[in-house]
Amino acid sequence: MNSDSIIQKFSKILQTHLNNYSGEKSGSLLSYRFPLHGYNYDRVVVSLINSNESAFYFQKPSENVRFLGIGKVLSVRSDSYNRFDDLKTALSGIKKLPVQHYNGTTDDNLPLFVGSMSFFPEINGEMWKDYFPSDWFVPEFVISETSKGCVVSYNLNIDKKSGNQPKIARLEQFFNQINGPMSSVPNKSFTCQRVKEGSGQTDVWMDKVSSVVDAIKRNEIKKVVLSRYITIDRVDSLSIIEKITEAGKSFKDCYIFLYKSGLSLFMGISPEKLASFSGSAVHCNAIAGSIARGRTDEEDIRLGEELLNSEKNLDEHRIVVNHIQSVLSRHCSTVMVDRSPVLKKLSYIQHLYTPVQGVLHRGVSLFRVLEDLHPTPAVGGYPLEPALKIIREMEQYERGLYTGFLGWFDAEGNADFCVALRSALLVGNTLHAFAGGGIVMDSKPLEEYEETEIKLQAITSLLYP
Repeated sequence: MNSDSIIQKFSKILQTHLNNYSGEKSGSLLSYRFPLHGYNYDRVVVSLINSNESAFYFQKPSENVRFLGIGKVLSVRSDSYNRFDDLKTALSGIKKLPVQHYNGTTDDNLPLFVGSMSFFPEINGEMWKDYFPSDWFVPEFVISETSKGCVVSYNLNIDKKSGNQPKIARLEQFFNQINGPMSSVPNKSFTCQRVKEGSGQTDVWMDKVSSVVDAIKRNEIKKVVLSRYITIDRVDSLSIIEKITEAGKSFKDCYIFLYKSGLSLFMGISPEKLASFSGSAVHCNAIAGSIARGRTDEEDIRLGEELLNSEKNLDEHRIVVNHIQSVLSRHCSTVMVDRSPVLKKLSYIQHLYTPVQGVLHRGVSLFRVLEDLHPTPAVGGYPLEPALKIIREMEQYERGLYTGFLGWFDAEGNADFCVALRSALLVGNTLHAFAGGGIVMDSKPLEEYEETEIKLQAITSLLYP
């Protein structure tokens, strides 16, 4: 089916829907699905991200999940400390809207929301001006890669004042964006430059690590996650978009994400699931404790064994596992935790990894679970409140979405969220790449700094292949 046929069919469906629309209803959602035959999915994704002010790309290669959402049909934003409650309240009204599916989309639990929450419940400063502490939306178009090829869902919010022509014109514009030549092309040979340590000089950051270790030894706190960022200039935006959307080929056991808002692009390759929900089942991952990969198989095995037997890393890991287990125990009838961590090996680093699973009590909201989980000690520290106080005092930059979470959820309570790690913010041609590490009693400042340098490779490897 070519674009003209798809548009003609949609015009008829839209007219029928409007003819049947009841004026007593406050509104309704219409979703029209169609296949895109003969299109290269990667090119479609790069072209649409480049052409739209709002875009959300999400990929989980291990489960063959890959989609791009562009535009916003419905949006729920909050910049208050009650952002989880604000989201629940808004959704209770949205869920009352009738939904009409066309072209076999009855298996979709619409509306599908995508978006993010920041680390702290507020975002300040110029760096993150295009993002909100809580921002979730139903995309206007969802472009999914399936086993049968590329499939598009065109979502519309219909009310009594809706007319045919703007909706049809928007679908025509969509095809123009993917059929026409790209307004610019990726610069394959761009040369970027590491400008500065955005969060202070190396020795200054290591002094902060020493201060945290001293506080831990005084029994003031058990763990603090300190982060830092570097700034890289002269980054070609189209090239980094292309490389992020291709990253699933190399990082098959990670989440790949890109969230464009206004003139900013937040992107990352995260190894860590915050939580996923399917029916009454909830799945979480504890990832804490890290070491480099070896240059040879023998060295890699040796380093992995060193990590598995490191009391410092095991202690850091146990704090995260205990937190997740405690949260799930409050909301679940059954909680399952592996006795010992295993290794999660990425191309540049290996982590201690423990899955934690539970069966939710009837009626428990996924947002209540998320509110209790976030932020975990893997990105904040333990106990949480004094850790957050130290982070605010010592980091002296705005984390924004870094160490927050991103993902999707649907009308039936199914969802998948990743922790926003191994990530970067691109504004214009300037990129800020973030990394952090958990500081515990046996932490050594230079080793912690070297660990953050390793973690930064998730982003810098895309820039300096």
